[in-house]
Amino acid sequence: MVHALKETHRVLREGGSFIDLRPATKNRLVELDVSGTRFHIGEIDSSATFADHWAADAALESLRDQGLIAPMHDAQFLVTTDLDSIEDLRAHATTLRRSVMAEELPDRIESLIAGEDQDILIRTRREMVITRYRCLKP
Repeated sequence: MVHALKETHRVLREGGSFIDLRPATKNRLVELDVSGTRFHIGEIDSSATFADHWAADAALESLRDQGLIAPMHDAQFLVTTDLDSIEDLRAHATTLRRSVMAEELPDRIESLIAGEDQDILIRTRREMVITRYRCLKP
């Protein structure tokens, strides 16, 4: 990722633009929705990915400092994954490349929903950052 960012100014024409889209350096949140009431249950640890994002930030800052690129627009948004069961949460956690769900998290949810006959939804949220840059010099 960092190498590609460093090469961006070389492959784009002056005035060309590119988009940097990646997760924020924050853990995923895990929530439990019981009949419309949301409870924060815990987090999925994403810290193993933070160093990569910091390196990308440093590469972009270097390009900005050299006057090669300029940020044009940035925004943050949430990617939400709704899961119907604890089994779905466990299966979802296996798809995460370097993020780790604490083993006690499903047990905590299970203890909270024991005996509940209401609608239950497990939700994960991941904050994303998107920035559009313009190439200032070839």
